[in-house]
Amino acid sequence: MQYTQIGTTKKSHGVHGELKVDIDEAYEDAFLDADRIFLELRGTMQPFFIESIRGQADLIVQFDDVRTPEAARLLQIRGIFLPTEELPEIIESELDGPEYGRIAGYRMIDVQIGEIGTIREVLEMPQQELAAIDYQGREILVPLNPQFVQKVDDGAKQVLVNLPDGLLAL
Repeated sequence: MQYTQIGTTKKSHGVHGELKVDIDEAYEDAFLDADRIFLELRGTMQPFFIESIRGQADLIVQFDDVRTPEAARLLQIRGIFLPTEELPEIIESELDGPEYGRIAGYRMIDVQIGEIGTIREVLEMPQQELAAIDYQGREILVPLNPQFVQKVDDGAKQVLVNLPDGLLAL
């Protein structure tokens, strides 16, 4: 079966095992209509049945069988998938919105200096998206744009970048 990533789990929320999720706008209707989604755990796609979804800007989902913050934390920063055949045909222009939201949890590697760190969160700003990364004991924000991002490898969960000199020192 083929799967398509439609979003990403974010942080756990509350004391009942809920999770914040970020769903690509083009797939939001499919997500809201789904009775279950798939998360990749230990190299295999695992189904998680949706009990409820709430929220406006940040969607918060409650899965059946996930009832504690500890259980929800194990599902943080993972791709959310649906079987490709269950998704509507998406016109490429519908995907022109945020394009990097799915890379939270990926490792960022610079072509010059090597591994920078794991992308903790992707922040959506009016001008562009930024990757929040803990680097050498402090948070840095790396602009995500075609000038810097060389390649996104979804299989290896890596983002290859070529950052300008001095950006990591800011």
